[in-house]
Amino acid sequence: MMIVRWGGRVFEIETLGIQVSTTAEITLVLTDDYLQPELNEFNQKSLQTSRPWLLIKPTTSTIWIGPIFHPETTACWECLAQRLRANRPTQSFIQRQKHYSTPLLTPPSYLPSTLQIAFNLAATELAKWIIQGNNKTLENTIITFDTKTLKTTNHTITKRPQCPECGQLPPQEIQPFVLQSQKKTFTADGGHRSFSPTETLQKYESQISPITGVVRGLLKVPQTANALTPNYIAGHNFATMFDDLYFLKENLRGRSAGKGKTDEQAKASALGEAIERYSGVYQGDEIRKKGSYQSMGETAIHPNDCMGFSQAQYRDRHEWNRTCKNFFQRVPEPFDESREIDWTPIWSLTHQRVKYLPTAYCYYGYPKPEKPDCWSDSNGCAAGNTKEEAILQGFMELVERDSVALWWYNQVKVPAVDLDSFNDAYIQELRNYYQSIDRNLWVLDLTNDFNIPVFAALSHRIDRKIEDIIFGFGAHFDPKIALSRALTEVNQSLPSVLTFNADGSTNYGVSDGLTVEWYKTATLENKPYLTPDTSQPLKLLSDYPPLASDDLKTDVEQCVKIAETLGLETFVLDQTRPDIGLNVIKVIVPGMRHFWKRLAPGRLYDIPVKLGWLDAPTPEPQINPFPIFF
Repeated sequence: MMIVRWGGRVFEIETLGIQVSTTAEITLVLTDDYLQPELNEFNQKSLQTSRPWLLIKPTTSTIWIGPIFHPETTACWECLAQRLRANRPTQSFIQRQKHYSTPLLTPPSYLPSTLQIAFNLAATELAKWIIQGNNKTLENTIITFDTKTLKTTNHTITKRPQCPECGQLPPQEIQPFVLQSQKKTFTADGGHRSFSPTETLQKYESQISPITGVVRGLLKVPQTANALTPNYIAGHNFATMFDDLYFLKENLRGRSAGKGKTDEQAKASALGEAIERYSGVYQGDEIRKKGSYQSMGETAIHPNDCMGFSQAQYRDRHEWNRTCKNFFQRVPEPFDESREIDWTPIWSLTHQRVKYLPTAYCYYGYPKPEKPDCWSDSNGCAAGNTKEEAILQGFMELVERDSVALWWYNQVKVPAVDLDSFNDAYIQELRNYYQSIDRNLWVLDLTNDFNIPVFAALSHRIDRKIEDIIFGFGAHFDPKIALSRALTEVNQSLPSVLTFNADGSTNYGVSDGLTVEWYKTATLENKPYLTPDTSQPLKLLSDYPPLASDDLKTDVEQCVKIAETLGLETFVLDQTRPDIGLNVIKVIVPGMRHFWKRLAPGRLYDIPVKLGWLDAPTPEPQINPFPIFF
């Protein structure tokens, strides 16, 4: 027994063998778009009456069947709608800007025969429900049927614990962050993990779908279809800085890249980064506190302690921003210490206390004020199978970028790494491969006062004047992992310089103007800091004492201790979303430097002198004018 609705009308479908009744046990709802606002009203009534319903879309060449919504058992329509909106960035942007309440519809594209197919499929699935008392196939699942190719695809729907209609709001007070022992089970590639890449992929592959996923899909980069340089991109449309046209365009190009020595690691890396970006997007249910920097007192951290812009950068921001080729290099307005804003609590692993940072710094896509004076970035954000795993990865990213900034902006020459000392067959095979495509490959040691191994892997063309220099970085307690991360990251850039025009010039696979400018103009002659300091001996594997333990908790505690000895406090913000489960943590250490061009006083000038890299701090006007561009 059922009621069939489409556009507010009831259709007779007794010819399909299903009895229609106004007192139905289950309702069939037909729609031309799964985001029609009337479906929200229907969902609320269904939740109140606990009556299940089946949703279908028969009006396009690809038929949508399902899900069956069963209150208290399955995801509700709002759970589904949240994912659908996120996967329609252009439509959602236009609807917000134009204040449209209804979705932007495409013309119907069906034939009487395809419409009949849709009705028959729906009738069949309803018959299963009536006979069996349930239909597991369509619980938390949409099945799409392409009538042109006859391909069917299943799309998993996640019941969102934080759903405003069928879930509960997350806790509104921060909880103490208690580290747990997590023994390592995988240490071969990319980092130290509590689960293997294969296990991670199996657990979270349901999050991959262009309709219901937080990741639209995983695609292997075709230019790296060899076994040595596997790279994957994960399509996602989530990590926007602001809700405007510029960021819509950037968002449509948004991709998370995955790297590794193996195919599985590269896939898991891309998936993890995409989920990391999604989890960092402001959704409105995050814990927040209203106040100004002045009124918050000692509990507030000034955002520029984390962003790191200099007074000269603030002074000259209008001219710099006007000519800057990359938004992520832009300078915001000076922070208004008297303006009341939202603040997000973060937990100090150093002193076991709560501090606050502006929510606009902590999450992407926070509502943009007229003159933004603070914005987010991904520095220190990491995903992991456990919180401890994510913290370790995030902390290593901070160390990596801090070390890169000190080297890059001061343009200091550092020693090379003796790759032979690592006795790794993969490294030799990779060097041979780069040589076969007329490129050199070398590695520099960027390790700074943290004494955690940090490496820069670099490569340039040797067969023409334009050198197309690419680079990648890696940091880890384990020098082998640090080196692996640097090498696999340089592999990520390789596809952008691998195709050529008829005249031999490079057909760059990137659109960012700053990146292309670097490829076309940077040479080892005009960027000598990219070459090794030959006055220093090569760094050997044996030069790096073992720092890693067999427990992620122990490693995290050591990270916190190292930072504390340098006068730095380590904070964490848990960005894990309950509808996903993959742990995402933003690690924050005020005073450490991003590798973007942010030139405030502090470590950028002091540490190179402390380490003996320089005799005196580099004056700000003499800092490397070319910023890191990714």
